[in-house]
Amino acid sequence: MARLCWDDALSALVDRIATDPRAAGVTVTSGAIAPDQAGIESVQLWDVEDTTEWRVLGPGQLEETATVRGLVWVTHPGGSEADIRACRARARELLEVILDVLLTDPTLGGAVQAAYLASHTVDQGINADGRRAVRITFEIALSAWIR
Repeated sequence: MARLCWDDALSALVDRIATDPRAAGVTVTSGAIAPDQAGIESVQLWDVEDTTEWRVLGPGQLEETATVRGLVWVTHPGGSEADIRACRARARELLEVILDVLLTDPTLGGAVQAAYLASHTVDQGINADGRRAVRITFEIALSAWIR
């Protein structure tokens, strides 16, 4: 039976991120959550864009490529330059957890042929509670063969 890769990949990503000691206390989810559920630090995998394409080299197979979109969310009290840097550094550290997960096992336990951090964007501001906030939106590229 054919099986698309993205659901297993989401589960593997969440499980691996959540077990990294640097992510202790961080809310890690395989879907978007409400701001009041995110806490002061979260990693959320929002959505997936998936395509399949028929390949005719060798035995005919479908090649699946997907993009997982998500975010790292960190808030920190204060508004000094030191607070701004601390908030940004913590958000970067959580992004590096994701990067390390992907570099350690780019197949995500065999869920895909390859997964890598494709892009990210950093936004900084103040949240509704007046806390310093950093949001890093990112994309993870996945590829797999459906046999």
